[in-house]
Amino acid sequence: MSRGISMLMLIGLQSCNTSKKDISYLSESIEPPSTFIATKSDYQTNPVEPNSIIMGYLIDGYKPTDEQFKNLSHIGISFLRADNIKGDVVMTDGWDNIDDVISSAHKNDVKAIISFGGGSYIVTSELMGVKKNRQNLIKNIVRFMVTHKLDGFDCDWEPSWLNDKKEMESVNNAINHHYIKFIKELRIAIDAEFGKGEKSFSAAVMNANNIWYSSKKQISHFPQNGWWHFLDWVALMNYDNDLGAKHSTFESVYGPNGSVKYWNSFGVPLEKIVTGIPFYARAGWGEEWLFYKDIVKMNTYLSFETDFIMHKKNSLNEKEYGFNGKSTIVKKVQENKKLNLPGIMFWQLAGDVEINSEYSLLRVINKNLN
Repeated sequence: MSRGISMLMLIGLQSCNTSKKDISYLSESIEPPSTFIATKSDYQTNPVEPNSIIMGYLIDGYKPTDEQFKNLSHIGISFLRADNIKGDVVMTDGWDNIDDVISSAHKNDVKAIISFGGGSYIVTSELMGVKKNRQNLIKNIVRFMVTHKLDGFDCDWEPSWLNDKKEMESVNNAINHHYIKFIKELRIAIDAEFGKGEKSFSAAVMNANNIWYSSKKQISHFPQNGWWHFLDWVALMNYDNDLGAKHSTFESVYGPNGSVKYWNSFGVPLEKIVTGIPFYARAGWGEEWLFYKDIVKMNTYLSFETDFIMHKKNSLNEKEYGFNGKSTIVKKVQENKKLNLPGIMFWQLAGDVEINSEYSLLRVINKNLN
């Protein structure tokens, strides 16, 4: 997920690393855009119990403590990625301990799911729009889930930002053209391997569905063709939508023009919407962010109602760093319960203070959701 912190370290799948053996894959024709529109008659998932999901995303091999596990229902291990256009897969750095983390999760009755992609990763039509490559990717994902005894898969295929706007539009159209193919085929493959409903299948989407290409042009990326019917839930990345005190506000999620209303009107049922919370503050793009735990450390007597601080990070100018304090977290959790949503996810667990602290956001979420 960019999820706010890994800000767009662009990785091209068609780089100079393409080997001679990959040339045959490059010559495969890209399929035309999908015209399939899914309905409930095409696939129905098992219902997710309201307020049952508390999912923390993990990166760089972070292993939760037993006390943190006791406050979680799921962990999202980030990230699994395609290593080339053929669909071979590889984990991002730091996950030599992946099996240990999964084992610890299971000992604490927590589901361990693998997250695919992330905000810094480019997914191309050569990978997803070529049937041979896409099906090889799906085969390798299922094999990875079997090998590591995972409980589910989370698709974090996000739009990509590039300086070349023409190239950017071409890359991002891969979502519009091929997303539902990948989602449908992977769901079928997961069910075939493990049995229908035995593994969760979810996806993360941005706070909103538009991205600006210029001051006059914006494009919707996720097509309105029913892809959500194949998913158990859709997690809204309710952060990085604005800066400073406007970052991840209550209104931006639950207000009349907020993310929940947008995606529900788009077609995603409320009973499949999981909302997202940042465990970090944002003042600007790039490096202008801070972990929540760093804010608490710098402000020993931080008010529970505080949602921003003024801070000068390194050699950057002093700016307003906006985050979610305890009061806002409680308000968001209460609204989630009122709407009977499946639950809450957050990016990322490493940003929280120790679980026994009165400032712990995970502790607040668990206490108020349950």
